[in-house]
This record gives sequence, structure tokens and C-alpha cells, in this order.
Amino acid sequence: MRSFALPLAIAAVLAGCATSNPFVRVAPDYSDVPREALDAVALRVEQAVARGDREPEITGSAGIVLDTPEIKQAIRTRAARAELLSEFLDTGYLCEKRSGLVYVERNGAYKKNTTRAERDRHALLVMGENSNRWTIYEGIVKASNFPPRSLSAVQEAFFKARQSLMKPGQRYENESGETVVK
Repeated sequence: MRSFALPLAIAAVLAGCATSNPFVRVAPDYSDVPREALDAVALRVEQAVARGDREPEITGSAGIVLDTPEIKQAIRTRAARAELLSEFLDTGYLCEKRSGLVYVERNGAYKKNTTRAERDRHALLVMGENSNRWTIYEGIVKASNFPPRSLSAVQEAFFKARQSLMKPGQRYENESGETVVK
């Protein structure tokens, strides 16, 4: 019974994302989004998160709204876990996906080199991080009054911002869907 609890929890979190399906990748639609401003805002947010800045002074621009309690809390929480996430990325078992989420690459080496307790902690880390990222992405779309189809543009902007800040040796998904090392 216990072995089913974690997959069920993961499925519940993913199913809770009301405005989008995390398994479907849609080409980014920038038609209703100020692209340069979005890229700049995403980079400022990701820089604050990477620094571990739990009270960043980040404002939106060109109609991009960040000033909601949910978005602010998600940024604070991500900043608090940033060091742990970076350490996990350093192991090579975690990958930044183009969807704007992180994914554990569960393979034989991962299972062999980690304990069950470590894998459980990693799962909680990833679930929390991805949940906060969804809060930010969907929160920006909603608070900025962007159409739902703009969500993919927000995801891509944040992915690119994070990719630019990644350390050498960390893994990410390239445009053809392959996992590569920076």
C-alpha cells in the first residue's frame, strides 16, 4: 500500500493544475504577451530565487503582474529551497524540462546510488518546486489578464531564464526533447 502513496500524491498534484495539462506541450504563443518584458521579469524572478532572496523587490512591467499574495509566496518558497534544488541538479538525476518544471530521471543509477528515504525527499522537493512554479505561471497569466494560451509563453520565458543561470554539469531538455548537460 505504501508503494502506491507517492505516485498517487504526484498524480493528485498534477491533476490539481486546473488551467493546463502538464503532459501536453504547446508551442509558446507570444501574440498577447509583451515578450521582452516577460523575459526580463522571468530573469529577475529566477535570479532572486537562485540567490535565495526570500523578500525580493521585483515588480512587473508592461502589464505583467507579480503582485499577488500567491505569486509572492511561491517566489519566497522557491527561494528557500533553491540551494537544495541546485544541489539535486548537480547530482545529474534532476533535469530542467522545457515545460518549466523539473523532473527526476529515475534510472538504475539513481536507484542504486540513493536510499528510499532520499528518493522520498527528492520527490517531495520536486513536487513542491513544480507546484510553486505552476502557481507563478498560472498566477501571472490570470493576474495579468493574459489569455490561457499565453501560459506556454510564460513557461518558456521562465525555463530560458533558469537555463541561463544553470551551473555547468546541470541537465536540461533541449529543443528536440533530448536531455543535455550544460
